[in-house]
Amino acid sequence: MLSLVDQWKQSRLSQVEFAKANDINHHTFKYWVYKRSQIEDTSSSFIQINNSGGAPICLRYPNGVELLLPIHTPVELIKGLADI
Repeated sequence: MLSLVDQWKQSRLSQVEFAKANDINHHTFKYWVYKRSQIEDTSSSFIQINNSGGAPICLRYPNGVELLLPIHTPVELIKGLADI
């Protein structure tokens, strides 16, 4: 189903038109479009790093403010601080 969502993104059709053309219930297709957006949001945000040296994690914001966080800071907290 996710490949159909990718095909829809390449088309110039509305979700309703694409679902009808592919004999899919519109609400089912809409659900899978939502699921694809959730996958994209979580998969492209972070990469794994190796911080074996024990140096603090540094978040640098566009305004120049820097946050130094302990190496064992929970990932969810880092995501929250990075998402502004």
